[in-house]
Amino acid sequence: MRFGCCGPIDQMPTLQRVGYDYAELKVVDLLPDEDDTTYAPVRRQIEDGGLPAEALNVFVPPHHPVVGPDRDEAALRAYVTTAMGRMQELGTELVVFGSGGARSTPPGFDPGQVPGQIMDFLRMTGDIAAAHRMDLVIEPLWREKCDTINTVVEGYEAACDSGHPHVWTLADWFHVFYNEESLATMALAAPRLRHIHVPVPPLAGKPEQPTDPGFDEFLEAIVATGYDRRISVEDNGKRFSDFDAEAGPALAYLKDRLDGGS
Repeated sequence: MRFGCCGPIDQMPTLQRVGYDYAELKVVDLLPDEDDTTYAPVRRQIEDGGLPAEALNVFVPPHHPVVGPDRDEAALRAYVTTAMGRMQELGTELVVFGSGGARSTPPGFDPGQVPGQIMDFLRMTGDIAAAHRMDLVIEPLWREKCDTINTVVEGYEAACDSGHPHVWTLADWFHVFYNEESLATMALAAPRLRHIHVPVPPLAGKPEQPTDPGFDEFLEAIVATGYDRRISVEDNGKRFSDFDAEAGPALAYLKDRLDGGS
């Protein structure tokens, strides 16, 4: 299994120092709406970060809506193509499609049109991903944050319905917990499961968070499916207070349970 952490570019040296395998950066930080000259210093900073950017998230910003009356197919295609071109240059292998602001149903819009718009986006983006030798991974989101594709099962079904070999799903313990989804569904989704997110794990001296009690059970459910790919820490609960000091213990917690402590 490979271990990463979501965060800004300037955290990459710390991740490298404490032993993470990769950084999970934000697509929007690659400035897909800007020209190559504007992006160039960002690319240099990432390349000097000391770790591969194997996965990226925060894919589509709200001003490029995937659903709703303001959806602009040409603008979406241009944005995704530029973003994936830059990701390919960095060696990125997968991009996470959470993007709740871009895929939530706008007030007054016919919800019956939403599944078709999302499916069109998945297939279009899957084609662009294939051309750039990477995968698109659907992130099911907490119902309070988004009204489309909330459970891992729904992510699995959307990936299957797309019929695209470069469209997959992920499981995120934060969203699984708050959606009260059964861990038994991890086995169902396993054939299309390509990525994992977890909140910052329980750390010594830190107040307990709601996701702590079931954290290890979630890891066990993932391992039971045979999953052996990437897992990224994502600080949804704002638990890190001293990233330089705490990123290492978070990694050690995961490795102890998933990688025999090695």
